[in-house]
Amino acid sequence: MPAVRSLRIITFKLDVDTLMKLDKLAVAERRYRSEIIREAIEAYLSSKVADKPSVY
Repeated sequence: MPAVRSLRIITFKLDVDTLMKLDKLAVAERRYRSEIIREAIEAYLSSKVADKPSVY
């Protein structure tokens, strides 16, 4: 049985130009902003912590 992932709401600031780029991409790909942001964060974390031992 697959693990159930729970989502949490987070808040952060983003400059208007970046937000406009994000919105254009979301419309073009017919996706939600949050999907794109989650995917970007996961890719960033994978690139940074893939070969490093966990500190937790």
